[in-house]
Amino acid sequence: MSEQIPDPVRQLVARAQSREPLGDAVPPERWVSSTEGPRKTIYGNKNDRLKIDFTVERASFPEAQTMDPRIMRIAPLSYNERHKHAHESLFFVIEGEGELLVGESWTPLSPGSLAFVPRWIMHQTHNTHPEMDLRILAITDFGFTSAVLGDYDKRTRMALGGADAG
Repeated sequence: MSEQIPDPVRQLVARAQSREPLGDAVPPERWVSSTEGPRKTIYGNKNDRLKIDFTVERASFPEAQTMDPRIMRIAPLSYNERHKHAHESLFFVIEGEGELLVGESWTPLSPGSLAFVPRWIMHQTHNTHPEMDLRILAITDFGFTSAVLGDYDKRTRMALGGADAG
């Protein structure tokens, strides 16, 4: 069984078992970030026919190993892609109004809403506001999941021809 565990997972386990703190030398201001302002866009797609218009930005923090916080922005009256992926996601609505499809059910979203998206379930987010972007903080376990599965994220994205995009 142990020979089936990928090296990145072994490294995560060894680091956790060492009980050594991460980021001892990181200045305190690096542990805090704003949900405003520019950051690195890691993915986005615009497709007028499907009313898709969104970006996903990474909110990087030093020494983060398993969590991968992201800011998702969906344009007014638009959607992100219908898709599924191997990582779990926790969504916190920062600004705007919308609805979240998880499986076959839509649920309304408003500022302060907190929603969970399990692994491998189809989901999509819709901005229902006619003028304001829908901004969501998405906290994922992408770091852990990619350590287990490798670089699987390209399979989940429509613009990249991913097999797991809806």
